[in-house]
Amino acid sequence: MKNRIILFLCSLCIPAMLLTGCAGDAEGPGKAEADAETVTSASAFAGDPEASAETPELSVPDEAVPDETVRDETVREEDPSEASPVYGHVVIIGVDGGGTFFRDADTPILDGIFENGAVTYRCLTSDPTISAQCWGSLMTGVTPAFHRLSNSYIDAHPYPADSPFPTFFRVVREAMPDAALGSFCNWNPINVGIVEDGLGVTKGTAPGDSALTDMICKYVKNERPAVLFVQFDEVDGAGHGHGYGGKEHLAQLHTEDGYIGRIRDAYSDSGILDDTLFIVTADHGGKGTSHGGLTDAEKYIMWAAAGKTVTPGEIRDMEIRDTAAVVLWALGLSDRQPETWTARVPSGLFEGVEAGERPVYELEYLTEHRTRESVPTPDEGSRAPDLFGDRVLCYLPFDGDPDPAAGELTSEQKGKLYYVDGFFGNGAQFDDGSVSLSGWMPGMESFTVGMWLKTGGVSSDPCLFSDKNWTSGSNPGFVLSLRDTDIKFNLGDGSSRMDSEFLLPMDFRDGWVYAVLAVDREAEEIRFSYDFGEFQTAAIPASLRGVSFDGLRKLNIGQDGTGRYPERLGAVLDEFLLIRGAMTDEELASLAEFYGD
Repeated sequence: MKNRIILFLCSLCIPAMLLTGCAGDAEGPGKAEADAETVTSASAFAGDPEASAETPELSVPDEAVPDETVRDETVREEDPSEASPVYGHVVIIGVDGGGTFFRDADTPILDGIFENGAVTYRCLTSDPTISAQCWGSLMTGVTPAFHRLSNSYIDAHPYPADSPFPTFFRVVREAMPDAALGSFCNWNPINVGIVEDGLGVTKGTAPGDSALTDMICKYVKNERPAVLFVQFDEVDGAGHGHGYGGKEHLAQLHTEDGYIGRIRDAYSDSGILDDTLFIVTADHGGKGTSHGGLTDAEKYIMWAAAGKTVTPGEIRDMEIRDTAAVVLWALGLSDRQPETWTARVPSGLFEGVEAGERPVYELEYLTEHRTRESVPTPDEGSRAPDLFGDRVLCYLPFDGDPDPAAGELTSEQKGKLYYVDGFFGNGAQFDDGSVSLSGWMPGMESFTVGMWLKTGGVSSDPCLFSDKNWTSGSNPGFVLSLRDTDIKFNLGDGSSRMDSEFLLPMDFRDGWVYAVLAVDREAEEIRFSYDFGEFQTAAIPASLRGVSFDGLRKLNIGQDGTGRYPERLGAVLDEFLLIRGAMTDEELASLAEFYGD
């Protein structure tokens, strides 16, 4: 019988390269300070060749875009024959960082809107409770384990147009080619890295929620969109700055209540409110001045809806990813829900609709070596390090001990390692221990590290290989860190830092993955490969060129340079190989042949 996993559709790996961030996944106030701009194209990227051809004209206030001509705002009555069998329009207003704090705030407009609506304060958001992961689930109908989005990733890369987990925008566009679709976000990375390009979705951003509301109201009156997504960001900023649930945070929710009322009035003035499903929700809550964890204050959010078929009362057993299924149901497109989605319409929302079994998406591992059974380690003279001669610094087969079988370095075990079946012979389970290497430090040299690894996923950012204090990414030295959906490379010199993230193969969980990091100091770049695939390249930024990779004078496997990083690795490693020089494409191909790929 073939092994199966509940995971991903393809083994596409996409790098995300960025120059700022912080160790760990907890989201800080920096997200709320993203550069604001007005984007009136279907693409959020300047110079996108498709933008002018596919973009609906966008009306914005004069102060936002001075040279924009404001279009006629004459109200057009909705023709009932043009409406879908259920709703002709859906709007999702997302209040970033709102959590369930709406019920503690003075929100008379929301109270009125949802007096006869359906509401829950127990909608479960995504884990971790971070914006990209949560908004990504809302739009793609799957958990972060599937869509694999993070704040830093969506800030730097567009969401793949051919992802097996499309957003509801893509599904609606394929079914309704002429529909007006809009996404207006204060935090613009949503429009960059979650909403696909090339769909003719009008994307807008502004330097504040008030200016964004001006844009939205004009857009609604002019375009009467079939689907509109809104993200307000200033509530999250108040939470980070003053504490979630504090008076400043609740006061900002009161302010947003007014913005939401203005948007609702725009739908009413346009004659389409009676045919609109009106949704207000959040991405996450917060505890203290942060979020990312799974306390009730962080993981539960309000989700509320009003509309002609909404059942007044409490929505039952809902998760944020179910929003995507709700959008399709409202537009009469449930039969187009992708089989990859794990979203469903919850009970207690619509008249006569009860939730069915939550969909489960299942597929086979896509690479044979994921489930390879262990075979004995090859004899000396026919092992991986033999491909590299005297360039080998260290080769650890982990066959019952952490001793090097080749190279000039020495090793010392710290804590406890568990020896289990490896790719060859045994592998080392790094739940409670690490290995320190002595006799060499990278300095200004080029080097390459490769290893087989197997993990069921991790919850934070433990170290695979490091010589730095990983409590801050700016600290001197480097780290290769395993995270839940990617491996992250970080380099710092005490003030500047570089971070590059490489998404793990979609079918990585509980299967063998071969990872290679090549550091090329001549080219001042790093190269990364999974499963002997083509190297992905990230340039070392100018501020760090010529900087030593040395951190704390200790190279550790499974720990940072201090040996005291609190996050345990939670992975099996085997065939650890460290060599001088940056591995070439030809050498990578030879290594693949050696391992049978």
